[in-house]
Amino acid sequence: MARPTVDIDTFLNGVKFRPFHVKVMLIGALAMLVDGFDLGVLSWVLPKISDEFGVTRTSLTWVLSMQQVGMVLGAFLIAPFADQIGRRTLLMLCLGGVAATCFVTIFTDSIWALAICRLLTGMFASSVIANMVALASELAPARQRSTVVTVVLAGAMPGALLGSAMQAFLLEPYGWHVAFWIGTAMPLLLVPVFYFLLPESPKFLAARNPDDPRLQAIVLALMPEGEGEAVVLSRGVSEKRPSSLSLVRDLFKPGLALPTILLWLSFVSSFGFISAALWKTTVFHDAIGLNWGQVGITTAIGTAFGATGMLTIGLMIDKFGFKAIVPTYFIVAAAAAIGMGLFAPGWGMFVALALNALAQHAAHAGLASIASTLYPTRNRATGVGWAYGAGRAASIVGPWYGMLALQYHWGAIGYFFLLAAPLALAGVVIWMLLTLKPLDPATRIAGH
Repeated sequence: MARPTVDIDTFLNGVKFRPFHVKVMLIGALAMLVDGFDLGVLSWVLPKISDEFGVTRTSLTWVLSMQQVGMVLGAFLIAPFADQIGRRTLLMLCLGGVAATCFVTIFTDSIWALAICRLLTGMFASSVIANMVALASELAPARQRSTVVTVVLAGAMPGALLGSAMQAFLLEPYGWHVAFWIGTAMPLLLVPVFYFLLPESPKFLAARNPDDPRLQAIVLALMPEGEGEAVVLSRGVSEKRPSSLSLVRDLFKPGLALPTILLWLSFVSSFGFISAALWKTTVFHDAIGLNWGQVGITTAIGTAFGATGMLTIGLMIDKFGFKAIVPTYFIVAAAAAIGMGLFAPGWGMFVALALNALAQHAAHAGLASIASTLYPTRNRATGVGWAYGAGRAASIVGPWYGMLALQYHWGAIGYFFLLAAPLALAGVVIWMLLTLKPLDPATRIAGH
């Protein structure tokens, strides 16, 4: 008797949460840990590189921007190749690319070579982010999808915590090269983990070959013992795939045009803060006068409280709604940024730093949830992707914005006041969007 064929989307959405999903979350979090370290490493060691190369801090601004350019290019040029070769395969290749570019960085002897390495690192790392989140989302049950994706994204925070330990204990005795040795080793160690433990996207496998034995292995892992043998997955019958141009055009159809513009502006503002904040290590060390151990403490505080914010924002949104939480968190983050400048270098600065990290990371994660709720299933991926693209593009100029305070010697107060501006703007803009188009968090599951 032939086994019944089940549509793959129906099957994956309906399974119960199992150890298989925990494994995917943990591996995904490890991938984000690597990205969290390798994308932040240049900002953490920038003063040391500046001293060794004999250039001013601000003359390296364009190098920071090159990494942001690489992230935009990677999202648009490399990440889509997963549709041809598979997400797991592309993830391993990109991890190898991150390791290779970090390794070459160790031996660079010019600013141009450093910039090219950071451009390539950004390209590979952004592709890891996009495809790891997509793979985790595709493997997760519908009701736990937001939790799985949030936990995976939060994996970046321990990477920053590792960066704080590097600053506190290794940077002074071993120099900036040690950071890139770590950045080389971690993705290389992760490649075999991906090869042996991470499953390929079932949707990719079913589209290529429904009889692929790897597909049946995933079914067995997701079903109670003995029940998986009775299930055969298929990609189902779907409607004709709309063109990419029509999906983008739908973002601006009546009723969505202004919300889309406001959403993009909020992403631009949030990413503007993130990229301008790449100078925080330099400000803490040079302008405020913290030693490297104290600088490491600031990174650790930001990481710990940022992770707390990311892991709790979903619960707050579910209880109080988008409009009550996300704009408020942005405004609180802006006020805390000002507090860092006003209270530096005393204990109040560290309190303000913790509050800023918690509120800013949580609010930024909330933007992703709003984006996924704003658009219908048909063009949800396009809507979210283009919102992130707008933010990433703006992040190219973010380091130049943050450089103003250093270039004109505005000190800590001037720098942190500058950082507060995009956060406050994001809060106001997202409040306008949610007033114009009220959203119910429950539609994240319903898929309206």
